[in-house]
Amino acid sequence: MDRAGVNRREFLASGAAAALLATTPGLAAEAKPDVVIVRDKSRSVIKGFEVDAAIAKRLVDKAVTSLAGEDDVAKAWRKFVDPKDKVAVKFNGLFRRATTHPEIIRAVVEGLVKAGVKPENITVYDRAAKDLRTTGLNAKPPGPGVRVLGTGRNYGPRVKAGSVATSLSNLLLQADVLVNVPILKSHVRCGVTGALKNHLGTVPNAGAFHEDFCSAIADLNALGPIKDKTRICIADALYGLFDGGPQFRPNCRWDYYGVIASADPVALDATFAEIIKAKRLEKNLRPHHNNPKHIARAAELGLGHADLKRVRRLEIEI
Repeated sequence: MDRAGVNRREFLASGAAAALLATTPGLAAEAKPDVVIVRDKSRSVIKGFEVDAAIAKRLVDKAVTSLAGEDDVAKAWRKFVDPKDKVAVKFNGLFRRATTHPEIIRAVVEGLVKAGVKPENITVYDRAAKDLRTTGLNAKPPGPGVRVLGTGRNYGPRVKAGSVATSLSNLLLQADVLVNVPILKSHVRCGVTGALKNHLGTVPNAGAFHEDFCSAIADLNALGPIKDKTRICIADALYGLFDGGPQFRPNCRWDYYGVIASADPVALDATFAEIIKAKRLEKNLRPHHNNPKHIARAAELGLGHADLKRVRRLEIEI
């Protein structure tokens, strides 16, 4: 059911985002949302570390169709990709049990194929081959079917992201379109990780971006190959990590049973920040480990909206 007008006390009790309540309380019938939150009302999409792939796919499909304003999954995906596109799918695979679930990644890939993208033109990637293993994916080199690769040493020319010199993965540079698939978790250095910070797996020197509350992450996302190729972000929120991130800490996990989608990576991350903030306050923690400065800076650079009062959001349970 639609949750756009959800009761405040009920929504907070469910562990959702306090600041989302300050955004548009509902959407006009003709308006498309900027952020879609889809949650499994059966609360059975994940039990322990076992994911029900069929439910996960329904969550992803509903998020994409709702964001696109289409009932048909293929038509919805074609609002973001063209069948002729070469598509890079960036997941987060650095820390065990703090990674994008493979069931979410597969649901994204299936949607792309349904939209007419050839499997051979889809590349699922992160920084290193070990990130594939951590996530539970098998490496798949070029050839028939979807490619699943770590960048390794395959980087393009040097570029500047603000004050940081870096390089971008050729797996992204060779693509026409980027689909960003982050996960919901806190971060001890920059407050929150999400779509913007997910691109520290697109560069070889992630550590260089951790100064000044990771603010240069915004400059990284302002680079043309990331900014211009990003079409949609589909966030894995089956469970979240409200403290101690980016690594997995069992006592900091809470099951959210959701998928969050947006074509605006800044709005997505601002939503992440408020969901995590609400959970941390519930646990009597300060709002964030540190100021998520990179989100505000990304908005200043014109990459999207960080002010949730300007973000149209739709909340759904299926």
